[in-house]
Amino acid sequence: MRNFIKKVAMGLINTLTLFIPGKKYKAKFLGRISTWIMGGENDIEYDPKLDMYWLKSEQQYLYMVEKPYYNFSKKKLYKFIERMACRMYVPKKGDVIVDIGAGIGTEALFFNEKTENEGKIYAIEASKNSCQKLTQLCEKNNLKNFKNFNLAITNSNQKVWIEETEDYQKDFINTSKKGLPVDGVTIDHFVEQNGINHIDFIKVNIEGAELQMIEGMKNTIKITKNIAISCHDFLFDNKTQIKENVVQFLEEHNFDVSLNNTGREVVDSWVYGKMTQ
Repeated sequence: MRNFIKKVAMGLINTLTLFIPGKKYKAKFLGRISTWIMGGENDIEYDPKLDMYWLKSEQQYLYMVEKPYYNFSKKKLYKFIERMACRMYVPKKGDVIVDIGAGIGTEALFFNEKTENEGKIYAIEASKNSCQKLTQLCEKNNLKNFKNFNLAITNSNQKVWIEETEDYQKDFINTSKKGLPVDGVTIDHFVEQNGINHIDFIKVNIEGAELQMIEGMKNTIKITKNIAISCHDFLFDNKTQIKENVVQFLEEHNFDVSLNNTGREVVDSWVYGKMTQ
């Protein structure tokens, strides 16, 4: 019964939104609905220069979307991050974090808060479009401990191509010149170039390029304390064994490995490692 009422309410809200003229006013309407339904202090701000919508909560910018919706909140976002990427390790004050596959900055506010604006966060994103949104998000929230890089982490230092889709979470890296060019580097090269001598936490979400990444992180893994990698076997029909190889790699480098077992493939794709020495 509850699900039925929820569906009816969502349908009514979506119908009402269609009759509201102007994107600015649609955003304001959905922002008030969000505050009413989700609790807290939510808002949606239309950006006419970008023709995009900022989802805001507690006077902070969470992220940017093309189509606004109301079922969001800072609390909900943080719970999602702690259930996925940060299930086994939550960053602490002053931590050095490398976010590989930072996307549009979903974890940006979370990382900034947990490090208490005293850590250093290196955010790497292959999609130019997503990286621009990440940078704008950092500017909107005045996140000064971020360094953002439009790079693809792979197994060699060479130009690669990215096939961008409507869903930024499904962008693919390739060497067959399909899509847009982007500079590819190994994580070892990136760490050396940026003078990073220790890493408290690495988060990885790079849509199937996990095996190429670990080929190029033989030195980086030695200075890393905690790591969380989303292994995208579920994107491929063939038996890629990404998760199996990632687990083996971490165990060979003295990491205690933890896995999820929920029956949900996206949640269970995550592999968590903690350095034992």
